[in-house]
Amino acid sequence: MQAVETEKSVPFGETIHTGEALVSSLLKPAREPIEVIFDLWAWTAGLRSFLRAYDRSMGESDKPAAVTRSRSPEFQLTNAALSRLAGLLAELDRIPEQEISAIVDLGEKDMNGFVSFVHDMSILNGALAESPKLGFAEWKAWKDRLAEAIVQLSAFEKLEDASAAIAERFLPESFRNETLLARLKAEDRDNLQTVSDRLSCILRILRLISRMLRNDEPLKPSLLLFSGVYEQIRSLTDHLNRTLSRSPNEEDMMFGLMDGAAYMASLELRKAYDQELAGIIGLRSAPAVFARVESAYALLNDSFQEILASFAKMLQPNIGTADLFPEFQHKLAESLLLRSHLSDALNAVQAAEKDPSDEQIKELKELLRSFQEEPVEFLFYKDRESFERFCEEVYGTGETKDLVPILHRFTAYLETLLRQVNMRAVLSNHPFEVQR
Repeated sequence: MQAVETEKSVPFGETIHTGEALVSSLLKPAREPIEVIFDLWAWTAGLRSFLRAYDRSMGESDKPAAVTRSRSPEFQLTNAALSRLAGLLAELDRIPEQEISAIVDLGEKDMNGFVSFVHDMSILNGALAESPKLGFAEWKAWKDRLAEAIVQLSAFEKLEDASAAIAERFLPESFRNETLLARLKAEDRDNLQTVSDRLSCILRILRLISRMLRNDEPLKPSLLLFSGVYEQIRSLTDHLNRTLSRSPNEEDMMFGLMDGAAYMASLELRKAYDQELAGIIGLRSAPAVFARVESAYALLNDSFQEILASFAKMLQPNIGTADLFPEFQHKLAESLLLRSHLSDALNAVQAAEKDPSDEQIKELKELLRSFQEEPVEFLFYKDRESFERFCEEVYGTGETKDLVPILHRFTAYLETLLRQVNMRAVLSNHPFEVQR
């Protein structure tokens, strides 16, 4: 009897997908419905804010250049936003309808209108982006058209209405504890709820930027999220200032908290948007974009965590920022270690500058190499690059007469860097003086 030869298995033969199976294999693992819905709102709101607030929040300080330059980068960002929304809608489509309706009332008409909006605007955006001339006039016409289309979306209005409830779910547990809340006056309870919901919303949007940094995603689209955060912060400070102007008791604890929050929010707004993010849309260097986005994110995230924690003390006087945000303790430990090592490095560089003997230079190089093994990772990217350049100059310079000027510049740089690190929000309750 002739043996029947069995067919040999093809490598990966069982994992070939077609049709719906292929689409499913390319999609990311399912996330919680609340996260998808919040992301959809955050990116849509960010797109709307970018269209109406970018030029005054992060635009170039050189206004004539802003008017005459090509607006192709803006068209690229709106296209990236529409692509992101298409992905989120596809992700939402995989979630059972009853799970969505438990969070937000999005009917079939709402979803169809949203899908049509993304589809039509993507086609139009792509056609416009191919134009050889995209100046201020073309950008203004496009952003006005796109902003109007967003406002007309019934789905966006419902997502916006649901965002407050969604933000409340992301608040630390103490803000939802009825027993703790009952101890406050009714007026203080109302103020606390309004402010905490807005702070939670800001921090939740910033988490999306953190994820982009962590996953090494293209970061210019984060400008849309930063635009959304900008309008949220402006709205928060306006609310705080209006409430403060009506308050009869300036000695009240809530008055002090709101006054401090308004001041700190305004300060961090200027530092993040006027210094770090201004003009970033025109940068071509990916490391430069990463450095500035990282710095802006850290400024805003750490500061608003501190602000939220200060309000939590009304409910639990002994609670700390690290109790509400576990990652805060990790950042605090890193910053304390970094500050200590920077102080040691500054002292070593100053000692070598005063006495550039072979022994002093050898000790300095050993200390710098030790610093580069771990503490340097706790610097922001832009500072890390500058620090490492100074180290390379120290390592590569053999003549004392050439090394002393380098050490002098290194000293000035380290003094500035140490002051900047000491200004981090996580170190606000940890004063430090340089040991000489």
